[in-house]
Amino acid sequence: MRNVAAIAVCLMVSCATAGFAAEPDPAGRADYVRFCAACHGPQGKGDGVVGGFMRPAPSDLTQLAARHGGEFPTALVVRAIDGREMHRAHGEPAMPVWGLILGNGDRTGDRPLAVERRVHARIYGIAEYLRSLQAK
Repeated sequence: MRNVAAIAVCLMVSCATAGFAAEPDPAGRADYVRFCAACHGPQGKGDGVVGGFMRPAPSDLTQLAARHGGEFPTALVVRAIDGREMHRAHGEPAMPVWGLILGNGDRTGDRPLAVERRVHARIYGIAEYLRSLQAK
């Protein structure tokens, strides 16, 4: 009987504190940390561990809205992250072409349209996370 009472108390405590738990990570944060933070830094300020070796230096992503009249340029950011539509005169792109990278290695056997939807959703998630980092 004590075990049942102990379990009940644990459940009540966990239910009562559930509302006080930290907010879940914003969509795209995990992908940002995995794919972008090494160059752009953990807070998006362009100060990642690899960024110091890059020329030109990675952008401060917390200033995107400020550089666009106070409006976060979602479509521009999505296209820049995707990279497949960017025109390149020659040489290596400044950023990896994440639209290709995120779609490669898809082992689900899905048709290209389904893979493309997942790639776009991940890229949009990163863009939305960047929106949350904008300087106030």
